[in-house]
Amino acid sequence: MDDLFSKNDLSSIGIGTWQLGLKGWGNDYDETMAMDALRLALRSGLNFIDTAEIYGAGKSESLIGQVTVTEERRKIYIATKVAGFNATARSVENSLNGSLKRLQTDYIDLYQVHWEPSIYTDLEALFRQLEKLMKDGRINHLGVSNFSKGMLAKASEYLGDAKIESNQIKFNLVERPHTDLLRYMEEHRIKLIGWSPLGQGFLTGKYGSGKRPSGYTRRVNRLFSKRNLARWEPLLETLRNISTERDITPTQLVLAYERELGVYPIPGFKNIKQVNEIAGSLKVGLTQEDKDLIMKICDQTGVFTTSGTMSPRIIPNFIVKMMSLFI
Repeated sequence: MDDLFSKNDLSSIGIGTWQLGLKGWGNDYDETMAMDALRLALRSGLNFIDTAEIYGAGKSESLIGQVTVTEERRKIYIATKVAGFNATARSVENSLNGSLKRLQTDYIDLYQVHWEPSIYTDLEALFRQLEKLMKDGRINHLGVSNFSKGMLAKASEYLGDAKIESNQIKFNLVERPHTDLLRYMEEHRIKLIGWSPLGQGFLTGKYGSGKRPSGYTRRVNRLFSKRNLARWEPLLETLRNISTERDITPTQLVLAYERELGVYPIPGFKNIKQVNEIAGSLKVGLTQEDKDLIMKICDQTGVFTTSGTMSPRIIPNFIVKMMSLFI
């Protein structure tokens, strides 16, 4: 089977659906608005949908299923994730079947392990089970999320014919994983799916020291502190200036630039306006001058180096499961 990210009909930018879980993102949207926005995304050519079983305790998957069940399935690529606390050889099949039921489909295009399983997990048994589930047709492609270089290498060793095709990690202009991880992924042709490609709205130009976002998910994001808003103001101003000159939005500029870096961005959305903006980025092409200027200012303002992992592996699954109730 061909690599998922080499398919000609795959949109160059995907969409993330954490917000469709309807928890932690403010009260300025509802289920109907989110589903209408998803329908528009599909009509606009954004045919890669990323979700997870823990987003709203399955709510995101359920809403996606209600929308996509009326669409031509072969033209849509659906990616979901098994929670780290369910990522065991014993539990993963139940998680997969639950996702299939909520999504109203009989196969998942890209099935991902959401974060590194605990140290108490038999990693070899897990990945051998995942490969078995691929062979029976319920999974077309295999990926991981928030995996470090070491865990990527170890998990890959346990696979036979299958291959880990992607690692979904936090990546944007101000937050990036260590270069060792990026280098390893490039060498082994593992696609970087960038979650939070807009820094949860930090890079959109909508917020500043006088305006912070609503919802607890972003309230605790360190990017929105007054100190960091001031630190990256030169970058935000540069993005605004280039966008004005090109008659595009900062969101479209950032997504187009990250795509140029070889990243597969999956921005989130809550409404039709945001989807229109994301879809517009599919048509944006950047000049070398644009790219050089953005790279220069990024070098000047610096970045946060992220760990590439999500939670300490020493924490038992039942504790992580309780923590996930807030996601």
